[in-house]
Amino acid sequence: MSRYPISIWWVRFDLRLEDNPALSAATRESEVVIPVFVFDSESETSKSKLRNNFLIGALIDLDLRLKRVRSKLLITQGDPSYELTKIIGRQSSIPVFANAGYSKQSKKVETLVAKHTQLRLFSGQVSVDPYEISKKNGEPFKVYSAFRRKWEKVYRQKIFNTDYRRLGFKSGIESSYDLHSGKNSLAPCSTRAHALRTLRAFTERNGRINRYSDLRDRVDRHTTSGMSETISLGLIGPNELFEVANSLRHSSAENRNLGSVNNWRNQLIWREFFKHSLNHFPESANKSLNPNLTHIDWINHKEDIEAWYEGETGYPIVDAAMRQLSEDGWIHNRLRMIVASFLVKDLLVDWRIGANWFHDKLIDYDSALNSGNWQWVAGTGFDASPFFRVFNPVLQGRKFDPEGNYVRRWIPEIKKLPSRVIHSPWELPHPPKNYPSPIIDHAWARKRVLSVYADAISS
Repeated sequence: MSRYPISIWWVRFDLRLEDNPALSAATRESEVVIPVFVFDSESETSKSKLRNNFLIGALIDLDLRLKRVRSKLLITQGDPSYELTKIIGRQSSIPVFANAGYSKQSKKVETLVAKHTQLRLFSGQVSVDPYEISKKNGEPFKVYSAFRRKWEKVYRQKIFNTDYRRLGFKSGIESSYDLHSGKNSLAPCSTRAHALRTLRAFTERNGRINRYSDLRDRVDRHTTSGMSETISLGLIGPNELFEVANSLRHSSAENRNLGSVNNWRNQLIWREFFKHSLNHFPESANKSLNPNLTHIDWINHKEDIEAWYEGETGYPIVDAAMRQLSEDGWIHNRLRMIVASFLVKDLLVDWRIGANWFHDKLIDYDSALNSGNWQWVAGTGFDASPFFRVFNPVLQGRKFDPEGNYVRRWIPEIKKLPSRVIHSPWELPHPPKNYPSPIIDHAWARKRVLSVYADAISS
């Protein structure tokens, strides 16, 4: 017998009906479950029109899927604690089921909601709850390799079933937000069906996963899973991803490249590590975690920052990536590392400035992955890249865009240059006049940043 006559599924970054711990529990314990999404400052104030359009498309898709089982998505706008309480009305016994967020803002919102409702939180963003993994002394892990070993011991494949018969709606209450008020060209890409098709294409017998280890850093080819946007909004769940990865690892008949499968699976575990880290150290979103590098003497030169924003630094691989970021709202992970290293190490700009720019531009923005990766590149986080590792943008370009095809696509000013100088056009006797000279000498900048970091460590 169900425990509750009615409950609310508070939809957050889990826009799916499958592999959803909160929804599974709600439909198991309730006669009727009302799906509710609230536009609030935690998730919907992105300055990226592309991300907002992607979100709208995902919400439309979820609403259509709910209507197929005679339910619908109730959408409101405002303070979640107020909006959810308003829906509950005087029926204070109605519980709210939700999957936990891990950022400081998410926790703040959850605290407010819990003051006014019976809030029950679950782990829907990760496969292993952050509080299930710790060192022997109870402290959270700060080193990825140790975290991964413990994660492998704790991880258990889970299945969260949803009883679709329990999904319904509350009579007399309608959405106060119109999902169909504008044109949305991204909607077809932000669906559950598209996420599943993308996963199948990547992992099929002749899929890109077979050469993932060899080609995943090539920025001139389509070599990654292409799922970061759908994963960021929870169109597909972490348990589903690990189920596929584990199936590929253990299936000898599929004749997959085991090294590539393990490499992809390892990236999924890195995601878990960053989620756990943000949960335990929410200050990491805007505070350097390495105690030896909390007082770096950043320069933050305005003109340098603007050149980086606009893709006008004079380093083609950096500029191509920054232009694509502004146009598409997405760039390859290798490119994210290159542009981050250039901003932080070459230009000595505070990593938080770059992290905020990514927040405003990325369709696949995820607070845990964003702060975790920026601190990794800057050397200021846990188990980060050594501070003395400074990416050479020319060598990075030559290695991961060897023919310059990626650069030519995004920097038409130099598309006719030969491959040997496409990543260093200033080496030509007569450099192109319509493309800027490098705003800084990399060799000199490398010496400078090593000195600045060394001073920060010794201070």
